[in-house]
Amino acid sequence: MKNVVTKGLVKFGLLAVMLMIAAGATANAQSLQYRLTVNIPFDFTVTDKKLPAGKYSIGRAQQGNGDLVIQISSEDGNESVSRLTIPVVTRDPADQGMLVFHQYRDEYFLFEIWPAGGHTGRALPKSRAERELEQKSGDVKVAKVVFR
Repeated sequence: MKNVVTKGLVKFGLLAVMLMIAAGATANAQSLQYRLTVNIPFDFTVTDKKLPAGKYSIGRAQQGNGDLVIQISSEDGNESVSRLTIPVVTRDPADQGMLVFHQYRDEYFLFEIWPAGGHTGRALPKSRAERELEQKSGDVKVAKVVFR
């Protein structure tokens, strides 16, 4: 009887370890652990910094600190901004990564970052400039940039 219980505990322990490994691999794929590269076809604002259209990389500001603070850097290295983010969740992850922008007339503000296949994205709090534009215009549109 003791032998049967021991075998059951060993099987349960192995199953638990396998599930933790699988969950960890999925979490890494859904995070910003690996830098994303995207071509943004319009000028946009992050925090209070206006960035020109172009190719950007997006990822963790510091590798050991998770996705709380993200860094957006231009490919040429001339532009860079770091921003505090909050997690947002979806039930249906997209096959491709996506950036979501709030658009007020011809001004774009980065709002959300969604890694491909992820259930968790990152949202950027609205800056003072965005809140002021929102109050003035009241008309917010959403623009999306898809990337791989």
